[in-house]
Amino acid sequence: MPSPIGICVRSLSFLSCPQIHCFVQRRILAWLLPLLFFGLVGIQAFAQANVNESLETAYIYVNTDTGNDSNPGTESEPLKTIGAAASMAETNNHNGIGSRVTINPGTYRESVSLTHSSKDTSLPITFEAATNGTVIVSGGVVYTGWSKYSGNNSIYTTSWNNNWGECAQLTSCPYQQDIMMRQEMIAVNGTTLTEVMSLVQMVEGTFYVDESTDLIYVWPPNGTNMSTATVEAASLPSVFSISQKNNIVVRGLVFQYANSCRGSAAVSVQGSSSNILFDTDTFQWNNAQGLAISDPTTYFTVENSTAEHNGDSGFQECQTKYGLWQTDTTSYNNWRGAQGAYYACNVAGLHGWEAHDDTINNMTVSFNEAYGIHWDTDNVNITTSGINSTSNLMSGLFVEKDPGPISLSDTYICNHTSNLAVGGLVLRNSPGVSLANGVLMNNLPNQITVIGILGGIEVTDWVTGATTNLITKDFTNTSNIIQGNNSSQGLFKDSYLNGSDWTDFQTTLNSSKNTWWNSQNSTSPFVVPTPKKGTQDDFSSWQGATGQDSNSSFKQPSGSPGTTCSLIPVGADYWITVNNALLTASAGGSSVTYTLAITPLNFTGTVNLTLDGISEVKGLSATLSPSSIVTSGTSTLTVTAGAKTAPGTYTITVIANSGSITRTVSVQLTVN
Repeated sequence: MPSPIGICVRSLSFLSCPQIHCFVQRRILAWLLPLLFFGLVGIQAFAQANVNESLETAYIYVNTDTGNDSNPGTESEPLKTIGAAASMAETNNHNGIGSRVTINPGTYRESVSLTHSSKDTSLPITFEAATNGTVIVSGGVVYTGWSKYSGNNSIYTTSWNNNWGECAQLTSCPYQQDIMMRQEMIAVNGTTLTEVMSLVQMVEGTFYVDESTDLIYVWPPNGTNMSTATVEAASLPSVFSISQKNNIVVRGLVFQYANSCRGSAAVSVQGSSSNILFDTDTFQWNNAQGLAISDPTTYFTVENSTAEHNGDSGFQECQTKYGLWQTDTTSYNNWRGAQGAYYACNVAGLHGWEAHDDTINNMTVSFNEAYGIHWDTDNVNITTSGINSTSNLMSGLFVEKDPGPISLSDTYICNHTSNLAVGGLVLRNSPGVSLANGVLMNNLPNQITVIGILGGIEVTDWVTGATTNLITKDFTNTSNIIQGNNSSQGLFKDSYLNGSDWTDFQTTLNSSKNTWWNSQNSTSPFVVPTPKKGTQDDFSSWQGATGQDSNSSFKQPSGSPGTTCSLIPVGADYWITVNNALLTASAGGSSVTYTLAITPLNFTGTVNLTLDGISEVKGLSATLSPSSIVTSGTSTLTVTAGAKTAPGTYTITVIANSGSITRTVSVQLTVN
């Protein structure tokens, strides 16, 4: 579904991203020198950044421990903040001097902003860690003065004056529950806690902010000494931003604890920026998106970088051209959305919207509580190689309303087996997708799924303004291993796009040299809409219905093609998810059921489930069966609206606890 990203906002009725145009006045000397000696800096002939760092002749040093912002910024007399170094580097740039900012190890609690000036020249600026991974740019503030709460000696409290309330709803997406519109984050000795919405919901590993009394309550992991612990509260919505700038390099930095609202990012690039390079950076434990590139940005590279444990998408891009994503990882994202049973709209490990001329090489996309990669509307000329999309909640790759072409080479899409999974590769009204030399294995409910709107969906190209009606056709599927691992896993499904939609798909399909296999379902692993909707075919019937795969086989693949997908989560954790975010019941004894699931991530143990939001509503009752789950499994939440239950919409929160690991999910019930 279409949705906003950063400041790039899509409404329900139109596609719109603000496009900023400017005429930059450059000093003649600063513009001519790069032309004379190094060629046209900033004008690219290929899809990636190409920053000439050899033009950096000024060296600025930063040290948070020994520096002072009144120092000259030399190695012996460094600056204290990255912001001061950025200001000095921009002054150099205006004077025709390129700068390299070297940042010494430490935690820098600040927000760095690079914005356009009419004095900007094409000279580059690099921000790099003296040692990769040792520089943390943090939106967190250290909180002290903790005292035990009189009602529970395991809970500690201190004053809280940041009454942010709830973030604004993203109007182009389904309703977002209160918990996912909060900005508060707390980390104790580097371990983030789970936010709850009331004091009675608190168990070990949680925190609660009471804005009415200006207090925060924390229940840290057992054994924590709060008098010596480092307790950090996310307090800055942005930790690094680039707007309408060119020739910027960011290398070896860690960005964390930004309290951005949903749809915004800890680190952003926007406003007609160009020639931007992120190299060996980490975007982790932020309340919303990790890195967002948009509005529009051209010629950028993100390489050797990681986005993980962000509350929204790990990587986002909107209205970009000529981007390169190379050897990146995006994992464990959308934990904040998952608290509100929100897994799909504007969220993925990588969410690409209106990206043109993008290249992705060797990206690992795993364990996201959302789609792995979602190419969501008007993505054009996407070329990929070596994507490994494994064990995400919803699907491996979702291609939706994209003119294409989208090329997927050497792609692994595996192990999407949750009760919310919608398939390995999902195509929705998207022509020109090609899949070659890949492995699709162990995905529910199908390895390849074609869905959409009969007759097509109209999409407007953000670059040309041309509108095209999109149907799924010209699908190329060659030299792939496509395997279901049990009787519940189909190989291909297009169950209802019949008539001209099926004719256009079938007559333009190129499927050959594939190995199809499901040892537990050889009679009906293919579902097609001919001669009637939902027809179940075996392999020979599939060949007859499509006229394809004459040189393919239905047999067990040789070797162990799924080994590459055998990714092991880092650390021990689990998900609690639910199959419905909102159900409706009638007062007077009507009941509804929600199915909860515990998914372990390198976790073994007993998860105990409790409820909040039932006893507070007159006439409402509920049961959990079972009320505890060992390692993995499901539980049925049954909610009954009694005769005295007033009409309205009510929030019910399920709290899952196992030792210091607590996760929550909230659902809504509308009573008529």
